[in-house]
Amino acid sequence: MPDLLGEVTGYAASGVWLPPIKGLLAAFVFGQMLAWTYELTYRGLSYSRGFAHSVTLACVASTILVLSLSHSVIAGIGLLGVLSMVRFRVNLKASRDLVFIMGAATIGVAAGVGALLPATAGTVSFCAVAIYLHGGSFASRARYDGVLRFRLSTDDDSGLKLKALLDEFCHRRMLLSIGEVAQGSVVEHAYQVKLWKTASAEELVSRLRSELHAVNARLLLQEATLEY
Repeated sequence: MPDLLGEVTGYAASGVWLPPIKGLLAAFVFGQMLAWTYELTYRGLSYSRGFAHSVTLACVASTILVLSLSHSVIAGIGLLGVLSMVRFRVNLKASRDLVFIMGAATIGVAAGVGALLPATAGTVSFCAVAIYLHGGSFASRARYDGVLRFRLSTDDDSGLKLKALLDEFCHRRMLLSIGEVAQGSVVEHAYQVKLWKTASAEELVSRLRSELHAVNARLLLQEATLEY
């Protein structure tokens, strides 16, 4: 323990800790920029906030690895072995789980090769970034409340009625898909919708069914995971 305290004191006095801290801070900022760009440009239905967080955490973990490599090349060989073992022996379904394993591996390798400064700074930085992302609203999509799906008969001339109804309930909307089903007798619509604050999701679905005779009308709210 005295040796460890003496080494930490020596690091603090020499200022050698500044480059690793700067590198970790830069990784955090650049990782957030990449995650923000991913969120901004994603147009699919299965957007994952956890994946956006993983992008930021992966940048921090990669920086820890490079700092360890600058201390010892053995760190790279050790990390390769650890990640290979994890990849083929552990079933990881979420990208965030994989990034945490990567973070643990890089920190463990850094400590193992004696790079105590990168290991300490990396642990504090990785944990702080993970807690910040978990507690904040970063990468939370609030552009749309959910996905509205319904089917209308091709015999009904309901285009104007549909537009008026969506304008009444939706602050904004984006058409995801439209296509014929049941041999062309029915058209299926899918929209991403952002409801007005005073609008009721249940009432929207009810009026689609009663006024437009929509079939299989349902609204899946993304945040609440409720279906109407």
